[in-house]
Amino acid sequence: MTRIGLLGYPNSGKTTLFNAVTGLEAPTAPHPYTTVEPNLGVVRIVDRRLNLVAGLEKSRKTTHATLDIHDLPAVRPGSVRGLGPRREPDLLLMVLRGHEEEWVPEGSHGTDPVAQAEELLIELAVADFEVFDRRRERILKEASADPALRPAAAAITRAADRLADGIPLRVTPWSGAELRAFRDLAPLSLVPCVWVINLSEDDLDRDTSVDRLRKVVPGTDPVVALSALLEEEVIRLDPSERKELYEGLGLGEGAAAVVARAAYDALGLLTFYTISPRECRAWTVPTGTTARAAAGKVHSDMERGFIRAEVAAIDHVIGRGGWDSARGATGVVRVEGQEYELRDGDVMLVRFSV
Repeated sequence: MTRIGLLGYPNSGKTTLFNAVTGLEAPTAPHPYTTVEPNLGVVRIVDRRLNLVAGLEKSRKTTHATLDIHDLPAVRPGSVRGLGPRREPDLLLMVLRGHEEEWVPEGSHGTDPVAQAEELLIELAVADFEVFDRRRERILKEASADPALRPAAAAITRAADRLADGIPLRVTPWSGAELRAFRDLAPLSLVPCVWVINLSEDDLDRDTSVDRLRKVVPGTDPVVALSALLEEEVIRLDPSERKELYEGLGLGEGAAAVVARAAYDALGLLTFYTISPRECRAWTVPTGTTARAAAGKVHSDMERGFIRAEVAAIDHVIGRGGWDSARGATGVVRVEGQEYELRDGDVMLVRFSV
C-alpha cells in the first residue's frame, strides 16, 4: 500500500485537505497545532473506467485502488524527522497556505506559498544533514579499517555535502549501491513530493502562485492548487449532489482525484485491471512492471505458474461492450509473454499453471 504523509506549517489546511480527500472528520480549529497525533485515513482512487467496465461485466464486486494517507502534526523547527508512524512515507504531500482568513491567524509563516516551500525544503535538508553528518563521522572511521565500506562512506560524504548546501537528495542521481548506503538513514529529502497550494475559493481562477512555485521546487515535483475548505464542504454532500456541484464549480472529480493523479505522477505509478463477473479490480504498480510481476500482485500462484497474459486497453474493452466482445474483435486483445511491461490502463487476463 502506498503511504502518503501530509506535511505543512500550522494553519496551512493540512487536516482540512485530509478530510476532503478521505471523507473523514478529523478535528480542525483556527489555532496552531490542532493535530497532535497523526490522523490516519484512506484515499479511494476515483476511477470512472473501472465503474464503467464493472457495469458491462455485471460484476458482483468492484474494488478501487487506494492510498494510505497520514496527516502529520504541523512542522515546528527541528520536528520534521520522526513525525508519525515508524515507516517513512513513500510520498510527501506538502500543503502550503495561499490565502488569508480573518478567523485563522497567519502565524510566523504567512500566506506566501513560495516562501513556505523554500522554508520546508531547508527544513528537510537540515534534518537530513544532521543524520548524515553524524553517520559520516562514524563510517569514515570504520572505512579506514574496512575497505569494503569506502564506497558507502564516499556516498554518505557526498550526500552530506549536498545537504549542507540545502540541496534535496532527490535532485541528484544516485546509483543503486549509493541508495542502499542511505537506506538505514531514511532521508526525507529523497522522498518524492507533491506540493499543494491551499487557496480560497475566490482565488482558484486567478492565482499565479503555481507558476512561481514551479521555479522553486525540484522540477520533478508536481504542483497543484485547490481550495481545501471548499473541497471539504463538497465531500460532505450526498454523492449525487456532489457530482453536480463538482461540475458546476469546475472542480473536475474533486480533491481526491487531483491528489491521486499527482501522487501517481510523482511516484511513477500506473493502473492495470483484472475484470470478471465476480470482481472488477484496479491494481497499482510501478511503471516498468512486467506482466509476470503484476500477476504476482494478484496472486503468488499466478507469478510462479505464469504462462502468458491476454492484454487489452480498458478503453477498447469498454468501447467493445465488455471483455468477451473485445476478445472476439480483431486486434483488440493480444497475447503477451512474461517480460511484457504493462501500460497504464491495461486489462490483463493471466493464464497460469500450478
